[in-house]
Amino acid sequence: MKAEGGKHELIIHDHTVGQLRTMRELEEGKFNIFYTGYSREREQTFIQINIPLARGLLGYRVLAIRQVSEDLIRQLHGFEAFKSVVTLGANASWPDTGIMQSAGLQVITAPTDALWPMLKRGRFLAFPRSIIEVKPELERFDTDANNPLIIAPDVMLAYRYDTFFYVAKGRDDLARIVEDGLKAAYEDGSFMAHFNADPNMAYAIRQLKDHPRKIHWINMPDMSETTHTIPEKYWHDPAVN
Repeated sequence: MKAEGGKHELIIHDHTVGQLRTMRELEEGKFNIFYTGYSREREQTFIQINIPLARGLLGYRVLAIRQVSEDLIRQLHGFEAFKSVVTLGANASWPDTGIMQSAGLQVITAPTDALWPMLKRGRFLAFPRSIIEVKPELERFDTDANNPLIIAPDVMLAYRYDTFFYVAKGRDDLARIVEDGLKAAYEDGSFMAHFNADPNMAYAIRQLKDHPRKIHWINMPDMSETTHTIPEKYWHDPAVN
């Protein structure tokens, strides 16, 4: 908003309810902007600002696993073998759950706060986490020296996916302000300066560059043409970065 150049006030609400309720409250006008992961439904319900906020890194999913499962996963060659053996944990309301299920992956759903404990108990084999989320989460939940958790070193999932800003229908004025501000921040370099200074983003980029894994790419059949054709300059490319 600062880069857009107008006079604006930003008030941040500490919102602790689930994503579905938050979406309803955005529709009801309890607040006027929200950022969340892409879904076709959200894009149709709200105005989506078509600049991915994490440059697509949210779609790079490393696998948190128990260390005892490492050899099993290493022996799976090809996506068909992976699909036939690996069970994944996820929350039913997450957009990426549907993405994985549409690709034929076996997904076991549960409330968010139950997923890490379920992984530790072996209720599913792997917990896909965004490469920008996994480090602090693993540090928090890897607490049992007799049952250590690790990131699978040889394989990961990926799909064209990220977080976007959404505003309520009818707020084209606000959508323009946010879009113009993001584009101006790209032009003056402040977006990338902020992006590169974020420790989780920096960790993710290092992981992709220094620890290459076999990537099983998943198609996004429900992604709109508008989102699919967002210019490449707004997406991180591990091959050139």
